[in-house]
Amino acid sequence: AGDALFYTVPGVLEEVRDSESRARLETALSIGRVRVVAPPPEAVRRAIEASEALGEHGSLSRTDIEVAALALHLRGEGLEVVVVTDDYALQNLVAQLGLAFMPLRTRGIRGGRRYVLRCPACGYVSRRYGERWCPVCGTRLVKMVARGSELNPSSRA
Repeated sequence: AGDALFYTVPGVLEEVRDSESRARLETALSIGRVRVVAPPPEAVRRAIEASEALGEHGSLSRTDIEVAALALHLRGEGLEVVVVTDDYALQNLVAQLGLAFMPLRTRGIRGGRRYVLRCPACGYVSRRYGERWCPVCGTRLVKMVARGSELNPSSRA
């Protein structure tokens, strides 16, 4: 990565816990190799919509969404973007958005998948970011591979 400049979002700084990674990040920040940038709201909205269409909206944190949104924004600014992550749900989202990703400690995903968050009790299917519990019966929603008509993100429940 030579003289490459790296970007991240504020939430990532809070998530780095182990001392070795924290020390490396602080060094990179202090020498100007990493810039911390909050993505614009429009990019966040696009990332949320894509996560809902994929069914990954229950697996992605706000920080994950912001990472994808920042990558979208930077690509729109004409920069070459590669998202570095071992999170499979984030890799799936990034790939769906047409962005490259690079895993660090895992093999990474081989291909994208669409999921649904379904209530195992009543069958409700969530399409809303942040929804974790069934609004119909109160049961915790379960992430499942989408099938049949569920693969069409425009068929909203």
